[in-house]
Amino acid sequence: MTSGAASSRSGGTLAVTGGTVVTPSGTLRADVVIGDGTVVALAEPGTAPARAERLDATGCLVLPGGVDPHCHVMPDVAAATRAAALGGTTTVLSFTNPEPGEGAVECLLRRRAELAAAHPAVDVGLHAMLYLPDQVTPADLRALREAGVSGIKVFLAYPELGIMWSTRGLFELMTLAARQRQVVQVHCEEGEVIEGLVAAAIAAGRTGVAVFAETRPPGTETASVALVLETAGITGATCYLAHLSCSGALDQVRLARRRGSPALHAEVCLHHLLLDDRVYERDDAERFLVCPPLRPPGHQEALWQGIADGTLDTVGSDHCQERSRTIGDFAPDGRGYSYGIAGVGARLPLLLSRGLARGVPVGRLAEVAATNPARAFGHYPRKGVIAPGSDADLLIWDPGAETTITADTFDDGTGDSVYAHERLSGQVRDVLLRGTALVRRGRFVGEGAGGAYLGAPGR
Repeated sequence: MTSGAASSRSGGTLAVTGGTVVTPSGTLRADVVIGDGTVVALAEPGTAPARAERLDATGCLVLPGGVDPHCHVMPDVAAATRAAALGGTTTVLSFTNPEPGEGAVECLLRRRAELAAAHPAVDVGLHAMLYLPDQVTPADLRALREAGVSGIKVFLAYPELGIMWSTRGLFELMTLAARQRQVVQVHCEEGEVIEGLVAAAIAAGRTGVAVFAETRPPGTETASVALVLETAGITGATCYLAHLSCSGALDQVRLARRRGSPALHAEVCLHHLLLDDRVYERDDAERFLVCPPLRPPGHQEALWQGIADGTLDTVGSDHCQERSRTIGDFAPDGRGYSYGIAGVGARLPLLLSRGLARGVPVGRLAEVAATNPARAFGHYPRKGVIAPGSDADLLIWDPGAETTITADTFDDGTGDSVYAHERLSGQVRDVLLRGTALVRRGRFVGEGAGGAYLGAPGR
């Protein structure tokens, strides 16, 4: 590839040739013809316009650029989005994370302005977090919609942070959201049960990372998922179940679908697919702390089965560019424990490597990593698919190469990765954002390439 290739926005034409293209209808040998930042055609091999520059993808899979539906990138947008690009993700949907007392609309508008100043490497959409429990109005939802919000999120846990919604508040929010066709994302854990478990542990003099995880058992998630699905069924709202981590939660999703529930989206995150709670026995257990916590062995297999059989719709990273700290009872020394895992770069390479090794079809992996996240939040077919008229966001994956993840593989600035030393079958070779190269031969070349705020169109 010449130095000027993969830059179709300047008016030239680029053809990605020789690869196997992953589309919703299956894989096919085709040349992807790109012009003015979009896919112009999927042409028969060797029939791309002679004037087009060529990017040879022989022996490689050509996939839609990843769409990560679950990230927290705002503490360092540049570093996090560079990591996303290095991992083949070209669209990141990030939560706004309001300041204490800040309203959802105010925060979204502030974060949108911050994005423009941060010059993201990839396109970034925003999910509004509703940190003021049980406080939302129709005007708020309309304002968020007009600002291009992708989704809105509430928590049924974290009373110590003052962000836990009541059941009635969830019902009223879902009622409003159903009228405006907005997606309600829910962090599903039974906060009051967790409060009781925490109080009992503290009273018994038990603290530590492992105890923090033990006081958030799988049953608190399963019960919360059941409540959310029943509330969605009553109100007709579309719900998005964030970071499901246990087999019981998947059972609730299957049951709701058999009963003919309203549209729902079920998400799993990378760490719950790859790690289990045995890491909490290690001296460095705090590195692996996340909410919901990692689960006992056995739940991983259930989650992989959920990907294979269609129960799970999306795979996110829950990337935390900056870790949070526990407060209250689980901060007995005044410091607390830090939690959150960085994974925006590792998500797609590890999903492809581990999923293909398990026999999950590459088309299914593309669905959960790109197509379905774009569909869930109103960005499809602009994002998440290789088709005429779609943005030319492409990942060229070399299945014959090998990768060993190191602390700086994805260059996200968060320090030692929990995925360090993982060996992958395959490699992110090239990544394009709207036809412009972000990654070439595994190296980031996208300085100034021009990611942008991705507002969701009205549904």
